[in-house]
Amino acid sequence: MVIAHFVGLNGIGGVQSNFVEYMKSVKLEHSTCRHKVYTMGDMDEHYQLDVNVLNIRKISNLYKLVLDIVSKKVVVHFYNNLSSLKVALFLAVLPVKKLIVHERGTIWNQKSSSWIVPRFVAWKASIVLSNSFATQAMLIQKFSINRNKIRVIHNGINTTLSKSYGSKYKKDNSIFNIGFIGRLDSPKGVHVLINAMQYLANERVELVIAGEGVLLDILKKSASFSNNIRFIGRVQNPYEFMKKLDLLVVPSIREPLGNVCLEAGLCKTPVLAANIDGIPEIIENNITGVLIEANDDILIKFPEDSIPLPEFVVDPVSLKLREPKQINAFLLAQKIIDLSKHPALLSTYANKLNEKVIKHFSIDRYKSELYDIYREIYFS
Repeated sequence: MVIAHFVGLNGIGGVQSNFVEYMKSVKLEHSTCRHKVYTMGDMDEHYQLDVNVLNIRKISNLYKLVLDIVSKKVVVHFYNNLSSLKVALFLAVLPVKKLIVHERGTIWNQKSSSWIVPRFVAWKASIVLSNSFATQAMLIQKFSINRNKIRVIHNGINTTLSKSYGSKYKKDNSIFNIGFIGRLDSPKGVHVLINAMQYLANERVELVIAGEGVLLDILKKSASFSNNIRFIGRVQNPYEFMKKLDLLVVPSIREPLGNVCLEAGLCKTPVLAANIDGIPEIIENNITGVLIEANDDILIKFPEDSIPLPEFVVDPVSLKLREPKQINAFLLAQKIIDLSKHPALLSTYANKLNEKVIKHFSIDRYKSELYDIYREIYFS
């Protein structure tokens, strides 16, 4: 089988990290598949792939992708392109044969009134893959995509790294170190975490924020009241960052799955997260971590170049769509204080999360489920 992947590799994100880990895993085995990788634009220097990455801005590479899309002998796997008008127009003129469209979260940003593009791209595809049940719910309820065409495959992660990062970093325990890592943009809710630090001014709590994004300057300004908040920019190794934390905070407004929770699990770093979208598919409240409800209106005004807030998020209990909310900063601060006083409980959560990630979210499980899909389409 020949598998042609089309994936954006410019910028740091869960899609890119998962794809690179998948390709590294493929290299370690004698696979029955031959993989080709297409992208648009430059590949971020953060990623290292041992296959030739074909930039379709070069006409000859675009032509090769077209040949693969119309071939009966190539399975083409698109990542996060379901709501792309350019992709829809591109596919409209081609006799598509064996296409997978893998949705990882872009549809949260698509307006429901613009349903025609995702509906059309899904119609052209053989199968629509979803990275979570929350994403599946969004596809069905927001865009009326046929449930029978959607397959849920949770992300996979290189669980062997737990051997290197799963033992906790030894440090001075007089300070409770909390952290955030990710893109500094509107859906991540970092402003709530900074606001929570106002209530922790007299506590021995320090916050480290890792990442870059359009909100960096705004967030730095809002954090100027505190000497206990540090911004360290983009980190090359998220595991090294997380293993030094006593608690990872994920205050997201929307989160299709939450790859950062998987990475924390490998490091045996406990997680406090918003109870929204796909996060509870990883973090079970008071079992593999702690969840806090998002019930407050979002009052902050984000700049125009930030990602728009979604029309809807997914209620994790009912799997129905609802208005996006943020968690309460005061309640978040109270929960951080409470957890800081119970290190043994945090250790239990971290160990349970580690066990769950290794058992259910390995890259080998992801690869096996994906290969079953490839074979099904290839031999259909």
